[in-house]
Formats: sequence, C-alpha cells, structure tokens
Amino acid sequence: MSGSSTPAATVSGTPLSSLPVHTQPTATDLVFGIFNGQGQFVPQGKIWSGAVDKTGDTLTGLLACALTPSDPAHLTNKAYVDKLGGQVQGTVSTLVTQAQNAATQASQAASGAAGAAATLLNTQKGTPNGLAALSASGNLLLGGLECLGVRNGHVLMALELPTTDPGVTGAWWNNGGYICISQETT
Repeated sequence: MSGSSTPAATVSGTPLSSLPVHTQPTATDLVFGIFNGQGQFVPQGKIWSGAVDKTGDTLTGLLACALTPSDPAHLTNKAYVDKLGGQVQGTVSTLVTQAQNAATQASQAASGAAGAAATLLNTQKGTPNGLAALSASGNLLLGGLECLGVRNGHVLMALELPTTDPGVTGAWWNNGGYICISQETT
C-alpha cells in the first residue's frame, strides 16, 4: 500500500441547521420534515392522507362525499340534503292540510252546536217547565215582554202597569200611583 491520501469528498447543499424551523404545534403525532424548503413539524396524518385539521385549516377546491351519512356528525352531500328537504316539505304540507281540515271541521261542529242549542232553547221558551228568556238588559221576558228584573239586589217590575182596571182577576194595575189588584168581575 502506498501512502497516498484520498482527496476529501465535496458535499453540496444546505445544512439542516441553517433551514428556518416553524414553532412546534401541540399535536402528539408530529413528524419532522422539510416542506416548501422549510424544516417543519407536521402532524403525521397530514403527511400520509392530506387530512384537514378540525380547526384552523383552509380547504381549496371542491370536496365531495358520495356516501349517505350513518352518523349525525358525518359529512353530507347536497343530494342527500335535498332529498330530506323534499321529504320534510311533503310532511309539513300534509300536516298543514290536516290542520286546516281539522279547523274547518271544528268550525262546522261549533256552528252546528250553536244552531242546535238555539233550536233547543227556542223550543223551550214559553212552554210549561221550559226556559224563560232574558232580555239584553237582563230582565225576564215573558211573551216577548220584559216583566221582572233585579237592580241593586232588589226585584223590580219592569212592565208598565195599566192605569185602569184590566178586569182580569189577580192582574195588577196602577191606580194613580198605587198598585191595585183587579177583583173578579161578576
């Protein structure tokens, strides 16, 4: 062997120590790598699958999901939402129609009940053991005439008394400011 020495190999490139390093995120599955010419700690999931962080990331371009969601937290596509929206709209429309029909039926039933009650009352007026009607002012009506009322706890005659003897046994009449009872005529 001769005593010759080998020339030193020349290394080119940028030493790692001179590359800028971003601050380390708080994730627990970090991998160190050189991305875009910079040394960075990056979550392992982003490197292998191109995953988007739950918070703070930005998505550029279209995102598609062809699957029907099976969990409330899953991503949904427009066709799925439109389909459900149509179902909800149909259900709401059906419920509104049912509510309108029920309101119409209730109105007709109320009108029928009011008519039946009025008919029943009218058949009872003026019959023995029937009903006696009251006037708008709260006086008792007999034969269409107001005859008795109550004011301040006192029963009052509401009729105008005849001013001459009517010639009817037991009938009251006004004899110059005095109440008289007609006697039987012979």
